[in-house]
Amino acid sequence: MLHAKRVHPPSQEYELTEDGRALTAFSLRRGRIGARFTLGGVDYLVRTHRFSGVYELLDAGTGTDSGGEGDGHGEGTVIAATDRVRRSWHLTCSGRVVSFRRSAAADREFTMIGDDGEPAGTIRRTGHVRSEVTADLPSLELVLQVFVLVVVLLRRRRKRAAAAVRASSLAGG
Repeated sequence: MLHAKRVHPPSQEYELTEDGRALTAFSLRRGRIGARFTLGGVDYLVRTHRFSGVYELLDAGTGTDSGGEGDGHGEGTVIAATDRVRRSWHLTCSGRVVSFRRSAAADREFTMIGDDGEPAGTIRRTGHVRSEVTADLPSLELVLQVFVLVVVLLRRRRKRAAAAVRASSLAGG
């Protein structure tokens, strides 16, 4: 089981553990398009397509830019992608399609649906102010589990930013 926890609650930096063992860390800092993480010595980039709500997992290769997350147009091979992440969405990787659906209000929980149509795993936001995420996705490779967990966190950040914009426009700001 994967567990992501904010390093310092006001920040958007997370530590990721698997069954209590440190795996990697990543940041969702403002203004960046996606996130980067290293797993098993390989660098990965989660790229967000701002207007479509689509996410891609790229093998960032050995060349990392000095600017951290880059400009969202980083080079690399697409390993996996989602369609638009909403109440129901799909992860596509190597010709395999995995379905997810929201199973709790306010995106607090998503359920992975198995090939038989039955629940096969969960991603759940927990902790104080929902600053932690737990993923139990046993049929997915580890890198895909990390990708899905990061996607859920990025979606939460995107929805909060959109809500802030709506609130400011309603307030006349």
